[in-house]
Amino acid sequence: MISLVLLWLRAAGLVGQAISLGGAIFALGVLRPARTRAAAGIFDRVLTLITFGALLAAAAQAGVLVALAKVLGDDVGWPLGALLGSTVGVIGLTRIAVALLGAAAAHALRRDPESSARSIWLLMSSVLLAVTGALASHAVGRLDGSVWLVTVGALHQAAAAAWTGGLACATVVALRSAPGAPDTWLRPFSTLALAAVVVLALTGGALSLAYIATPAAAIGTSYGAMTLTKIVLFAAMLTLGVLNHRALHGRLAAGSRLTSRATTAPDPARSGSMLLRRRLEVEAGLAIVTLFLAASIGSAPPAADVRDERATLSEIRSVFTPQWPRLQAPSLAELSAATALGDPSTPHSAEEAAWSEFGHHVSGLFVLAMGVLAMLERTGRAPWARHWPLLLIGLTGFVAWNMDPEGWQTGRIGFWEHLLGLEVLQHRILLAFTAILGVAEWRVRSGRHPESRWRYVFPFVCIGAGILLLSHAHEVSNAKSAFLIELTHLPLGLVILVAGWSRWLELRLSPPDDRAPGRLWGPALTVFGLLLLFYREA
Repeated sequence: MISLVLLWLRAAGLVGQAISLGGAIFALGVLRPARTRAAAGIFDRVLTLITFGALLAAAAQAGVLVALAKVLGDDVGWPLGALLGSTVGVIGLTRIAVALLGAAAAHALRRDPESSARSIWLLMSSVLLAVTGALASHAVGRLDGSVWLVTVGALHQAAAAAWTGGLACATVVALRSAPGAPDTWLRPFSTLALAAVVVLALTGGALSLAYIATPAAAIGTSYGAMTLTKIVLFAAMLTLGVLNHRALHGRLAAGSRLTSRATTAPDPARSGSMLLRRRLEVEAGLAIVTLFLAASIGSAPPAADVRDERATLSEIRSVFTPQWPRLQAPSLAELSAATALGDPSTPHSAEEAAWSEFGHHVSGLFVLAMGVLAMLERTGRAPWARHWPLLLIGLTGFVAWNMDPEGWQTGRIGFWEHLLGLEVLQHRILLAFTAILGVAEWRVRSGRHPESRWRYVFPFVCIGAGILLLSHAHEVSNAKSAFLIELTHLPLGLVILVAGWSRWLELRLSPPDDRAPGRLWGPALTVFGLLLLFYREA
């Protein structure tokens, strides 16, 4: 449980750090030079966002220290003095102080937006937050080259914050501006973002050489596999960034200038501006997902340090080799006889593995059927297929019965004790997501409430499930087994993110721009079902 809490707290800290530094660069480097009344209003909103980000970073870091004290504590008490006096404690307290200084600087700058001293105060505190973030990374624990790694890590975190935090602010600007207007402020940001992306790619490559080193480590360890997944997300963000850059500096910008000369002519920039805004939303959302994944990477040992427990290529191939789905489960009596049931310190028994595969495969049949019916509904030739969300009711019931059999099925572990388990908590969250999705999506598909806000539950649930799958933690003592399980979750997370964000774009865009993303989420749901159908337990 504590490991999951630490992961989420670190992710929240990275999000707060990104908003603080990226917001400061956006406010001082993009909005202030505009010198317009509209820019002044947005400048104030961005400073409010920066204050929130800095306070979030401070609160998350305080939570990390409390969680670590809980881990190190015993029945007598928590060793707070020893923890705060250690290197981890000193760095944590420093980060809290720097974050609070940043929040105070943003609040002070709201009162006097033209103050150069307060601007420098804000920028320096935000940069120091990234530097202290690097001090809390793996670099400090390295026996050699720690200074170089801290320097590169600080640049990497600063570049990531400038891009991702700036994207959050750019999205706020786009949403608050009239159609056709966002390019006034977003054009200079796209230039700053390009510089941040270059630094991010260079420093990321250098850190990968230090922490991963070899292709075998990249594909055979959790750190390496998550880094490769992070590269996939980076490529998706970069693709969206390139499209937005072309829109801002190409035809959209030309259309805006043309419209300003002839206000009575049709606005060629309006639809392009709307598409730009929606892509910004997706790019900013992917940035948040990437920060969660970065927090998960930071909790794993560097791939270069994992040697004896690396998975081989043949072991990885065996996990992804399709086999006929298991549609028959062991009996509860056979499962109860498994001595290792519910004990994360021992390897899974054959009965546990069979039970897990059975659960994944039957769930895959449900999801596969939903994906196929969703695509069939889209053809317009089978209106009855719109009731596919009702299958989620069956899926919810089956998953509630099947998952974590050491609980109520066999009575090996009590309900409340069971709920405190790390994997059980994550599974319960996914189960709640499934139930909510079933009710909300059928409400929309039934035709009675097509414009209801419940239609946004589908993308939110898919995105939330994707985050959980990408940062999934397992209570398995064997590092190789944990990695092989995790390896099956990473592609699931990526595919469900495609479903979620494509559905988001379909809902947010107007015809005919909504057609292309609308064609993606059904096939993505189908692929998700196929991945579940061919899942194999490590």
